[in-house]
Formats: sequence, structure tokens, C-alpha cells
Amino acid sequence: MKKYVSCFLFFLVLTAGCLVSLFVLTIDPPRQQAAEVQMNESVEQPALAEGSGEEEMAHLVLNQEAVEPEPVKDSFCLVAEEGYLIVYDDSLATVNLFTHMPLSDFPPVEQERLMEGIWFPTMAEIFSYLESYTS
Repeated sequence: MKKYVSCFLFFLVLTAGCLVSLFVLTIDPPRQQAAEVQMNESVEQPALAEGSGEEEMAHLVLNQEAVEPEPVKDSFCLVAEEGYLIVYDDSLATVNLFTHMPLSDFPPVEQERLMEGIWFPTMAEIFSYLESYTS
């Protein structure tokens, strides 16, 4: 039994020694020091604060113009015709979807809006609208 314990301890010490030596060999002191210096410099002196000349600032600051969003074009119209809801495209000439949903499933206020037509930018929003009243 003493033999097994001594073999196990020898294996354990040998494994620990190998792991420690691999750890020591993989540490690269110059690269580690460079990383620490770079980290300290970036914390102490941010990149924007390095120069105060106009040339340097012109290269750092880009696109100062105000960006205006493009207006969203309504491209689908949900209309009630003959008691059922129909989805038309933006020209109101092409039928995109027959919903087979009766107008009577909606509250009176929404029935009036649907008779006039409600515009939506995407089909996903139409489906969301329809689900909110049918679920």
C-alpha cells in the first residue's frame, strides 16, 4: 500500500512541476509589460486628448452634418370593402391580400377608419394590427 501512495505522490509532484514550468515558460515578460504600459497610457491619456491642433482634430471628427431620417413611405392600405378587409399596394390598384376577416369583428370606431382606409409601411404592421383586434 505504501508503494501505491508513494507512486501517487510522485506522479502528483511531477505533474505539478510540469504545469508550473509550462506556466513560467509561456510568460513573455516584454509583451506583458508592453500590454500593461499600453493599458495605463490609454487610461491616463485618451486618444482624443492627445493633440490640440486643428489638423489632428479634423481627422478625428467625421460627419458632423445632421443626419435626417428619410420619410417613411406608406406602402400598404388596409380597406374594408363589401364587409371584408382587403390589403392594397401604394397605388391602390393591386390587391396584395384578401383577409377574409369580416368588418363586424372590429369596434365601431375602427370600422369607420377601415372604411376610409388605414395606411401601413409594412405588411408585418398590418398583421400586428389585425392580430390585436382578432386575438
